[in-house]
Amino acid sequence: MKKMFLSIIFVLTVFCSSLRAELIDHVCAFVDNDAITLSEFTKSYNETKAKIPGVTKEEVLNTMINRILLKRAALSMKIAGTDEDLIITEYIELKVRSYVLIKEEDIESYYNNNKSEFAGADIADVRADIEKLLTEQKVNSRLTALLSELRKQAYVKIQAE
Repeated sequence: MKKMFLSIIFVLTVFCSSLRAELIDHVCAFVDNDAITLSEFTKSYNETKAKIPGVTKEEVLNTMINRILLKRAALSMKIAGTDEDLIITEYIELKVRSYVLIKEEDIESYYNNNKSEFAGADIADVRADIEKLLTEQKVNSRLTALLSELRKQAYVKIQAE
């Protein structure tokens, strides 16, 4: 019995020593229970860098974190879609863009303060462009505030590389 026990221990020792633990990937960041792995980050960074050469690693990682937060918020509102981009876009449309309203006096004020940009064009000719610009500015401002609030409500931990 003792020999059989020793034989089993020997076989297990040989078997276990032949197994090597190998680190395949590690976590760059956590957003509550969601993890961003180094391989996901590297892929996203390389794709983004190809489109926007001056982008930093920090910007890409923060964008990935923001997307997790926005998708989670969208899903909590029961927004569904065929892909993540559509879900996030729909959430931003409903939660941010739908609350942005540009007043006529804001358009006129922008036009009057920036006449040199319009090369003498009449306000009627550039009104749509000004409204679009002011809308995007307000959407970006509201989205930044929303993301700040979502980050406060979540546990976000960035691991050192």
